[in-house]
Amino acid sequence: MAITAREIGIRFAPPRTDERRNAIKAQISAKAEELARLIHELVPASREESEAIYGVEAAVQWAHCGVDRRLVLPGELRPLAPTVPAPAGPPAAERLGGA
Repeated sequence: MAITAREIGIRFAPPRTDERRNAIKAQISAKAEELARLIHELVPASREESEAIYGVEAAVQWAHCGVDRRLVLPGELRPLAPTVPAPAGPPAAERLGGA
């Protein structure tokens, strides 16, 4: 996926904190905690255990970001990302010494 000004606006917007999104994120976190505890219980203490738990943690982080950034709940309009004005001056290729 190409990174656009709109995408940057979405990625760096503050997280949404309404009750419905928080409930979804709590549900994701609870299931991830169950998996992390199962891994801790069944996998010998090792780098592999640590990496497995880190992977669960990373998955939760990305899932929460998806809920905050992309979820459109019933009754909501798809929000427009903040717009970033185009830089003034010559095109980027000229500024960078290109053609």
